[in-house]
Amino acid sequence: MDSTGFKVALGCIAIRLAVICLFPSLQQQLDQSVEFSTPVTSFRSLQEGLYLLRNNIQVYNHGVVHHPPILVFFLSLFTSGTSISLIYAFIDGLIAYQLTKMTKVFKNLRVKSWLPGLLYAVNPLVLLSCISRSSIIFTNFFISSSLYCLLTEGNVILSSVMISVSGYLSLYSILLLIPLLGMLKNWRQRMFSVVVSALSLSILLLLSYTMSGKSWSFLSQVYGSAISFEKVFPNLGLWWYFFIEMFDTFIPFFKAVFNIFIVAFIAPFTLRYHKQPFYAFILCIGWIALTKPYPSLGDAGFFFSFLPFFAPLFGYLRYPIISALLFLHAIVLAPIFYHLWVVLGSGNSNFFYAISLVYALAIASILVDLNWAMLRIEYDNGVPNFKLKVTQI
Repeated sequence: MDSTGFKVALGCIAIRLAVICLFPSLQQQLDQSVEFSTPVTSFRSLQEGLYLLRNNIQVYNHGVVHHPPILVFFLSLFTSGTSISLIYAFIDGLIAYQLTKMTKVFKNLRVKSWLPGLLYAVNPLVLLSCISRSSIIFTNFFISSSLYCLLTEGNVILSSVMISVSGYLSLYSILLLIPLLGMLKNWRQRMFSVVVSALSLSILLLLSYTMSGKSWSFLSQVYGSAISFEKVFPNLGLWWYFFIEMFDTFIPFFKAVFNIFIVAFIAPFTLRYHKQPFYAFILCIGWIALTKPYPSLGDAGFFFSFLPFFAPLFGYLRYPIISALLFLHAIVLAPIFYHLWVVLGSGNSNFFYAISLVYALAIASILVDLNWAMLRIEYDNGVPNFKLKVTQI
């Protein structure tokens, strides 16, 4: 193992274990926070699944558990909270290690190889997501592993398997297969990757079918609940308030529209930036974090962990300070407005939805700025010319 990556991973694990030891009640507090916990990622839901499984009760007949069967089975092997905390911390450490190793692939990045891994380790959004035991950590790990296998080892098979596992854990992550195909060299590799991904996902679903007592009921609870936005629950996303206010007659149509909206931009990102496929992949991560039905700060934290890879483009960014302030404004006021609405009753849902719109605007402005920077570096033929003023491309 690379010594730099090992040190970063060890530091990442140590930070998480230290926070867990110093603040033992923080996990429950964060798990009740809508910023870090959603119906499809919360540890409370996962605990319910563990309880039902250990007592030989059907896990997916009660409309509470929305985690895939293999994840529930895997965590059921660990009986103590300490061991589960160690697993979460270890997985976060592996992501930090992978980011460190991936940095060395890009020779013209001009940042220290340990910087992305270190930023991931100390990123409070990622740290608190890990402490809350959100299942988004597992999804992020397999997305990162897919990139790691392809970039550092050139292993198409493992990369395809990993992206399939991420899609199994969180449905919309399977869309990342499209930009992953853009990173492959030829059509033969792409077709091979599609076949491997399809086979991997099929095997995972068949295993889940067996684990669920030869029942497909988990499909509607794990994936159908996300697509249909079954639980209209407050979060940082754009969906929940819209469907609270929507007339019942129009809800099915607009749910379809919102799902199509997520899918619609993945292929254009991949095709437009076919010369920079890695960056297209990261933009797709950000796009899914913005538009998915149940987003959390863990999604944004993971997306931000890849921003150091855009270092050659930073000179082209037009409003990074505004984007940063918008984001800080959103994450500071979101828990305050939610507290005013739900706990004190002195506010209403408009307060919280307003700040969730600011959060979405912050993510969107970052994506737009990164797109502009990529178009400019392409316009300058890969040689930055920050003095040149271009109004339209």
